[in-house]
Amino acid sequence: MKKSALTPALLIVLLVFALGTLGLTYANVQLIRKARSLQDVANRINNVRVTLDALARDAIAYSQTNRAIDPILISVGLKPGPTNPAGGNR
Repeated sequence: MKKSALTPALLIVLLVFALGTLGLTYANVQLIRKARSLQDVANRINNVRVTLDALARDAIAYSQTNRAIDPILISVGLKPGPTNPAGGNR
């Protein structure tokens, strides 16, 4: 009985595809882990931003009753600085 060369060739092709699938699956798992980690970082950044926005709103509201905080608010850009009423550079 003659052995066909087709069977070992097909087994090699199957092995190559199986190893390729395994490699792609591993890469996909690693990318998903990285994406979840980056999503956690993005959530923390958003939480800090929301907290700082609330603090800025509270500081601006406080400046309505206590003007002593205005230099700090001007230095961080939350309030515009005083304008020069003469309007000229000398």
